[in-house]
Amino acid sequence: MRLSRAVGVRLMVSLTMVTLSSCSGAAEQTLLTQFFAASRLRDLTALSKLSTVVFEPASDGIVTSFEILGVAGDAVSKDVSISAPVKLPDGRTVMKRFAITIQGGMVTKVSERPALSPVEGPASPSTPRS
Repeated sequence: MRLSRAVGVRLMVSLTMVTLSSCSGAAEQTLLTQFFAASRLRDLTALSKLSTVVFEPASDGIVTSFEILGVAGDAVSKDVSISAPVKLPDGRTVMKRFAITIQGGMVTKVSERPALSPVEGPASPSTPRS
């Protein structure tokens, strides 16, 4: 069976998009892994090469793993959304979401994002039915 040229082009574009999207976040994954490892150890020398900020273990907790939820931006500045279990100074571990700004290949800002609220059942009608 022979594909038409248009179908072949569409297939090639689709495969290219899938390939590129699967690579998305690889550089950010590496940088953030190094950032959280250096922060965990409070290695300010290593952090100075990766970041202008510190994720302080004594106040912010410790991140040992994370999942990248999304990456937006361009070659100069990127906003990376992550979800991570954070071991808090009191020993509890909680899931948190963060927005991380990367500029010029360095972590420049880490902001906690509110967790998504759980989805509740259907809303009750605002007026009673008769």
